[in-house]
Amino acid sequence: MKSEQETAGSEVDRAEEKSEPAAASRSEWAALWGLLLGAFMGFIDIFIVNVASPSIQDEMNASFADIQLVPAGYTLAYGAGLVTGGRLGDRFGRRRVFAVGTLAFGLTSAACAAAQSPGVLVGARVLQGLAAAVMLPQILALVQVVFRRPGERARAIGIYGAVIGSGVVAGQILGGLLIRWDVAGLGWRAVFLVNLPLCGVVLAGTGAVVREPGKRTPTRLDLGGVLLLAPGLFGLLRPVVVGGDRGWTAPLAVELSAAVLLLILFIVWELRVTRSGGVPLLPPRLFRQRGFSLGPPTALFFYGVNGAFVFLLAFYLQRAAGLSPLAASLEFVPMAVLTSIASMLCGRLEARFGRQVVPMGGILMAAGLLAVWAVLETVADPGGQALPLVPGLLVYGFGGGIVATSLIGRALAGVAPEDAGAASGGILTAVQASEALGVAGIGALFGALTETGGYVHGLRVCVIVLTGLSLATSGLLHFPVPRPSTGR
Repeated sequence: MKSEQETAGSEVDRAEEKSEPAAASRSEWAALWGLLLGAFMGFIDIFIVNVASPSIQDEMNASFADIQLVPAGYTLAYGAGLVTGGRLGDRFGRRRVFAVGTLAFGLTSAACAAAQSPGVLVGARVLQGLAAAVMLPQILALVQVVFRRPGERARAIGIYGAVIGSGVVAGQILGGLLIRWDVAGLGWRAVFLVNLPLCGVVLAGTGAVVREPGKRTPTRLDLGGVLLLAPGLFGLLRPVVVGGDRGWTAPLAVELSAAVLLLILFIVWELRVTRSGGVPLLPPRLFRQRGFSLGPPTALFFYGVNGAFVFLLAFYLQRAAGLSPLAASLEFVPMAVLTSIASMLCGRLEARFGRQVVPMGGILMAAGLLAVWAVLETVADPGGQALPLVPGLLVYGFGGGIVATSLIGRALAGVAPEDAGAASGGILTAVQASEALGVAGIGALFGALTETGGYVHGLRVCVIVLTGLSLATSGLLHFPVPRPSTGR
């Protein structure tokens, strides 16, 4: 028989198991902002180079093909490495891997700023993208394991979603400002050097206060999965990016077909690793969870729409409306402000009005796009459209803030702590691929339409297409998802 002490101890253990997880401490909430600064850096660097590209081309006497690879090199390496980066955190510890990724991001940013030729710059951008792929998945994974109360976790992930949702716009605004200010005569190099002090702040802040609760069980990295998934994703994204810019060719079609084959083999391999009792790179069990399985298609519509709309409107404002790069980027400021406000209000709105608030965000996006279409339809002079476009951008930004705040949290709902890194890398890969597909696909449609009907006609038609995709986003957001796992 058990002693009274043993019995009492067992009852305490059971009571602790049933009790609510501990609330996050002040230091952990403070650490969140350091982590979010790291996320902000990684996402704005996708777009901050867009405004600087003409200056880079002029100084380096680079061809247009060379200059296209400056943003594309980062995008491709980043998208291809995210799942592997997430699993590295599961294997070696998320805080440690996050610190290594942040340090590497700072060093490769300095290498980009020091580049003296297009080839060196593109190579440094590829390495910078790989560093971001190591750094960024750890943020969501740490949020999953540190914030164990569902309400706190939802709030933290919501803030994260707002950060990446506004990163598309913020990157272009910051790039325009840095080029305009020409800090210390650095010109375009400032868009890379700005990362150095930010990396220092991130490393100092998170190193001091971020903790990783629970015991980590070391496992072997699924190298077979890495060797299939990384080139598969690279081969999938590269034709989309390059084909959208330069036109589709037979070699690109072959590369895309080979990538699809590699991804099919990756699925077969992961199922085999799971059956043998190993730890797969991307566990198939994740796709049996409704939240995660709905994440990629929802991200495809939402981030595809957002990436394409921002890209096309920025291009239109400069080419058709005659705005400078800085003026065009400042057109997005009101939209970015409303996105941030919506992200902060989303939780309160859901608490008061229920789950329909999130699908309503997609409907607001569609309404904002229709308002933009009405301006394009009624204001004949593109040069006079900048101010009338603002109301539609405000509505679009508010709806987009609600969706961005909720989408990632919904995708990660129910994910176990041991799969946090893999799941985070998986959903971020979907985000990155969706933006690339949106820009390439809708961008190709825009290019074809402008050749026959001009810029105004091209943007009108594309905005209608984006409106339909926003409504599709709203439809997917109607599906209920499980409550977040507490890790118990």
